[in-house]
Amino acid sequence: MFTWEGGKGACIAVPVEGAAIDFSARPIRRDQIIENLDEFCQSWLARGMSITRDAPVYEVQLLDSCFYNPMRSGAAGVEIGLDRFEFMRPDRMGYLPGPLVYRCDTCEKVREYISAAHQVADPLSPSCSQEGSGTRECRWRQLDVVYVHWSGTLEGLSPYRYSVGADGEVRKIPRCQCGSEEFKLIKQGNQFSLWRFRCTGCSAEREVYQTDPFSLSFLKSRMDQGVPHQWSEINMIPVSYRASPVFYVQSARFIVYDADPEVVALMQPSRHSDLTAKIAALHGYGGADPSDQRIREQLQAKGRASQWPAYEAMRMQERAMREAGNDVQAAPFAEAAGLMLQGWYDAGDVVREAVATPELEAQIRARGDFARRFDPIRSTVEHDALRRRKIGISGEAHDLRQVHADLCAEYGVPELEQAYVQRVGEDLGRAGIQDAYLIRNLDMVEFSFGFTRVSATPMTVQKDRPMPVRLMGFPSLPNHKRPIYVIEQQNEALYIRLQPDAVAEYLIRNGVLETAPAAPRTLGATLIEQYQDFGPFLQGFSVRDPASRERSRDVPALVYLLLHTMAHHVMQGIARFSGLDLGSMSEAIFPADLAFLVHRRGMTEDLGNISSMWRDHNGAFLHYLVARRELRCGSGTLCDHRGGACPACVMVPETSCIAGNQLLSRAALVGGRAPLWDMDQSQLQGYFEIVHDLRSASGPPGDA
Repeated sequence: MFTWEGGKGACIAVPVEGAAIDFSARPIRRDQIIENLDEFCQSWLARGMSITRDAPVYEVQLLDSCFYNPMRSGAAGVEIGLDRFEFMRPDRMGYLPGPLVYRCDTCEKVREYISAAHQVADPLSPSCSQEGSGTRECRWRQLDVVYVHWSGTLEGLSPYRYSVGADGEVRKIPRCQCGSEEFKLIKQGNQFSLWRFRCTGCSAEREVYQTDPFSLSFLKSRMDQGVPHQWSEINMIPVSYRASPVFYVQSARFIVYDADPEVVALMQPSRHSDLTAKIAALHGYGGADPSDQRIREQLQAKGRASQWPAYEAMRMQERAMREAGNDVQAAPFAEAAGLMLQGWYDAGDVVREAVATPELEAQIRARGDFARRFDPIRSTVEHDALRRRKIGISGEAHDLRQVHADLCAEYGVPELEQAYVQRVGEDLGRAGIQDAYLIRNLDMVEFSFGFTRVSATPMTVQKDRPMPVRLMGFPSLPNHKRPIYVIEQQNEALYIRLQPDAVAEYLIRNGVLETAPAAPRTLGATLIEQYQDFGPFLQGFSVRDPASRERSRDVPALVYLLLHTMAHHVMQGIARFSGLDLGSMSEAIFPADLAFLVHRRGMTEDLGNISSMWRDHNGAFLHYLVARRELRCGSGTLCDHRGGACPACVMVPETSCIAGNQLLSRAALVGGRAPLWDMDQSQLQGYFEIVHDLRSASGPPGDA
């Protein structure tokens, strides 16, 4: 809902036919949208069905019909059919006047319309009569209060009540019991609880409340059968149409991997063996070269089948020479074939036949139950594609340790260039940063697919009773499809990877790791093997009551805590020095790779704010990252006692945070009290403290 300038003329946005997006030439992008939406709906359903109370919760109370097939039950009922949705650009929206309930400030009478056409056909009276004062001019105003319900219903503040007829149909009764259709709204102060509707015929008064027709139709018959539902589940609540509970848009975003279809394909259950080999190769599980047959199959899967005959010819020549006993002449063919194979390894077209541990194989099988956005197996495959397709390609990303013409004022002066390289290297080292890259054109998709009312999460508490919140699709278009609004952008991003040795020491000192893994095994391998599902809404990390603690610190939790907190710290630094608003940025976390992205998001064109910030303020920005005073909270010890994260320090707008501002604590960077969710409440040693200790022990030049 929105209001025109001056606060007059409240309206409700509605979908209209506009510029549809054809994804037929980009099926991977479309499949990623559907996959994200399916995972979101399944997580929403699972969270809502876990509500504990004396009355049951039903799937239909959690998902709109466009997301759910009632012929199935449980998670199997989530069904995202392409024939139900239209992908659209959000560059054209319609609107209708609403709510169509008016009150005359002169006579206090209320008038309700069912549509704008109804109001045109039967307009508001220009005058009203009052006893003893004759006829006076009416002063009609839209009522700025609406009824809302967590089932997704919104209505104007009507005096008429819904009722269930003998045939089970729900109808609105547009009159009082005395037969009068006119009511006055008596406002006794600004509190809704003091407002009353008064019938003009019999002067009977009614409280300002309404039943939700959807919930009334669904629950009333069950209440009559003895199911312990309550009227508080059915009654709507009156709120100002300007209030947040009227509308929470539900959206998701992801990095696009059009150039690497294997990112999506590897996640399929039928590709478990390939996914296991990929993870094992990425995280140092060792292994041997695959057989020629497996090399050929992998090249075909990558669309590189045309490269196979040359490799096969080299291997055939090598074998022929060895069979003839001529190893000297076989060596050049073996070397040439080996170089081709190494090139395929480097490009990710072929992976070694790695030897996976039973723990890794078990995690690959179990990952189907992991919340998608926190799945370290998925994120490490995405990170590999990002490194190969963006960071590893000249012109797509710039190493910030090196001098670049459009990123460094020192460019072109050898002495200044050398000083820049030394200074930035030292500053990044003090922050424990191994790699820092500016990505020019990060392909992003952000899409909005529906909304909720009263709460942005699957549960709300009303009258001390937990209620399921229904995820609604947007209203139908004229073609009866539901719109999904898609924004496709190429934005700047800052990629940062932390020092593996420093992170390992951080984990050792905080009691979750005995020793750093021996090369070539990575720390990410340990994280993946130990990962326990965080859940779609990080339920185990949102506790505020010590008695509710259910998770202990471990490698996955502390690594995510560190990366997530530093990502927010970097976002706030970018906001300070670039002019970007915190709400115009977001993040992506790659825990198994000790890396994260901070990127711009929004409807407008990217103006290069991040690159401008680096060019003009890189020294101040890097100093900001490690300045201890920048990680103090204005709330003081109150914030420390509540977990070390609040809106006054490291929290950002929830639309910008991938984890809803959970799994955050300044203690991960500078040390301090453990987060409230941690069953082990011993002090955390901060990452910056540990980096300082390691640098002091090694004595790098210029360290202080």
